[in-house]
Amino acid sequence: MKVIDFHVHIGTKDQFVPWVVEYFATNTHYLENFAEKITPEGVIEFFKSEGVDRLVILAEYAPEASAMITNEFVSEFSRGHEELIPFGGLNFLDETPYYEQARHAVEVLGVKGFKLLPSYQHFYPNDRALYPFYEYVQSLGMPVMFHTGTSVFHGTRIKYADPLLLDEVADDFPKLNITMEHGGRTFWYDRAAWLVSKYRNMHIGIAGIAIKHLPKYFPRLEQYSDRFIFGSDWPSLPSLKGLIDRVYALPYGKETKEMILCKNAQRLLYGV
Repeated sequence: MKVIDFHVHIGTKDQFVPWVVEYFATNTHYLENFAEKITPEGVIEFFKSEGVDRLVILAEYAPEASAMITNEFVSEFSRGHEELIPFGGLNFLDETPYYEQARHAVEVLGVKGFKLLPSYQHFYPNDRALYPFYEYVQSLGMPVMFHTGTSVFHGTRIKYADPLLLDEVADDFPKLNITMEHGGRTFWYDRAAWLVSKYRNMHIGIAGIAIKHLPKYFPRLEQYSDRFIFGSDWPSLPSLKGLIDRVYALPYGKETKEMILCKNAQRLLYGV
């Protein structure tokens, strides 16, 4: 079974803020092999050894909370490697309109989607100032991911990460493929699940959720199996094989597991 990892942070320790590097302490493989210098070839080799065929790598404009990983970096890092899929971000410290930032990221840098971090970047995702950006991304059929739910990092503000803030975005942009990363963990799982049941364009990324508890957190997961997407949140944990094995161990049919591990991401990324 092929696996697409929809949630990977690529960077050296100089690109992450110090407390994030400390958070990676349990991932000795990252610290020993990638913290000082990271290469596309090394990342691809490692992820393939862990059972991952392709991976989405994320830009991150959150220098006060987590990292400063630019659109230019993920674009250049991915160039010439079909296994690596670059997702851009918006720089809220830049006065360039969001729509123009997105156009440059897509048309010049070649990103394939976007990841936004409301609680890290301190904005409400239903802010009307973002609507031209959503309109542009929707017109291209590209996916956009949002961090939802809690975070342990300094400088985050969880009030911005309530999944219900995406309710009107999903309603106003019904063809915009939205992924609620972390599924609203931990006290908003029910809200994320409700949004998936209401909107065809809403998805849940399972990165950072205890996989063995998915049936408890999302009792109707199998009913909406076309809306759940595997991600590792690497390098916050050392073993991808273990995560994949936990998906295989879930009490669902083979088709549901294939949807989670590959097919849903494949549809969002490639339209198939």
